[in-house]
Amino acid sequence: MNKIDTPDTVCFDFDGVIATYDGWKGFDILGDPVPEVINAMKQLKKEGYSIVIWTGRQDTPILRKWLTNNEVPYDELNRNSHNPPCTSSKPYFKTIVDDRAVNFSAKNNRLSTEELVKQIKAMVTMRNTQAGDI
Repeated sequence: MNKIDTPDTVCFDFDGVIATYDGWKGFDILGDPVPEVINAMKQLKKEGYSIVIWTGRQDTPILRKWLTNNEVPYDELNRNSHNPPCTSSKPYFKTIVDDRAVNFSAKNNRLSTEELVKQIKAMVTMRNTQAGDI
């Protein structure tokens, strides 16, 4: 199998990662900035990483203005022009920072089926208890 030559890309979710999130309130109602994450993004960008913001939000002028006003560094929003040919729209990345993920790797992670299902159900339960969440 050939190695795909792409930049070291890190994806960041917006809600619950770059910005605080306590449930869906509308496309242009955005949470407060999370300084630790924004500072990490700045450091990674300075070190040459490609930064992609991958969010369920639409790309709106208000979202772009929020990112600019809060000095959030990024290369692309909801796309990755470095995706290899013949791939889906899912960004090709080395890692993702997301508040809705269960970490699993078929190569390195040997969770039992029961443990994996337990982790998935715990994430779903946590999300179901957040009012107004989508």
